[in-house]
This record gives sequence, C-alpha cells and structure tokens, in this order.
Amino acid sequence: MKNNLILETAHQLLSNYIKSTDIMIDATMGNGNDTVFLAKHAKYVYAFDIQQQALIETKKALELSNLHNVKLILDSHEKINDYISDFKGIVFNLGYLPKGDKSITTTSDVTIKTIISLLPKLKVEGFIMLVVYTGHQAGMDESIAIDQYLQSLNQSQFKILKINLPYQDNKPPYILFIQKVKDESN
Repeated sequence: MKNNLILETAHQLLSNYIKSTDIMIDATMGNGNDTVFLAKHAKYVYAFDIQQQALIETKKALELSNLHNVKLILDSHEKINDYISDFKGIVFNLGYLPKGDKSITTTSDVTIKTIISLLPKLKVEGFIMLVVYTGHQAGMDESIAIDQYLQSLNQSQFKILKINLPYQDNKPPYILFIQKVKDESN
C-alpha cells in the first residue's frame, strides 16, 4: 500500500477473519488491490465490477501475483446472489474507480439493496466490510444513507465496528465492519 492507513487497516482486520478455506467476495474490484489481497488469504474469490477497465486492471494484478483462485465478473454487486450463495465475507471499496471515470460511482440505493440481500446469507461469524469514501458528494450521500440503514439492524444479531480518522480535515475514507454474531432463529 502507498501509505494509506485506512486500506492498510482494512487489510489487517481482514487477515484476522479470513481462513485459507474461506470463499470471499470482492463486491467492487476496482484496480484489484482487495481482490489480490483476498486471493492470497482465501480459498477462492468472486470479484465484481461494472466497468471493463476494472476487470482489465484486476486481471493484470492477479497475473503479476500469479494468483488463479479468482473469478472476475463483469456485473453489479447487486447481482451477487445470482452467482454465489455460500461465502464467508464480502468486501466493498465504495466510490469510483481510481484513475477511472469519476462520474461512475457506487450509489446508496444499490449498495444498501445489496447489503440487505446479503445479510441473510451470512453465517454466524460471516461479515461485510465497507470502505466508505466521503470526499465527493455521491460518497457523502452514500455514507449518510448506509449509516441510517445500519442503525436499523438488530444489535443482538449483528455487531458493527467503525474505524475512522476523526481528526483529519480532508474527509478521509472510513471502515465499517458488520459481523453476524447470531442467527435470527436463535
């Protein structure tokens, strides 16, 4: 990483939860940094993005690391359930593709719809991690909407960790880590 404390922290946190037998999902592959990280730690990774450029960059990154335990999928993360139903965790790196078209961003309605569809599929100890960017208006709107939605989750079923840099003035990204600690039926 290039001196990015939030992304380094996100990867450190993930390394504590991912086992070599786990199936993971990268919901927003971007340039492939998270996909490569997950592929090094998990048994298999499904990586999604809506932009062809993201697939090209991620494929290059995987080839450079000689990693083959990944399926790259050119589709929205809202379609994850069409491809896979058994997984340990999902990683979102929200916002826009770095060095890409900044007008193409993740949106609160699609992201929340996706989270709602994935939470019931999580097994106990499964998780969703989001790195949320608030440095642009779409990201700020998405952050507010996600925060409002997460407040509605059952606190005995899900634990939510937030890691941020509160004393930075440049609206740095922050981490949300949602872990399922109990099934609904318990």
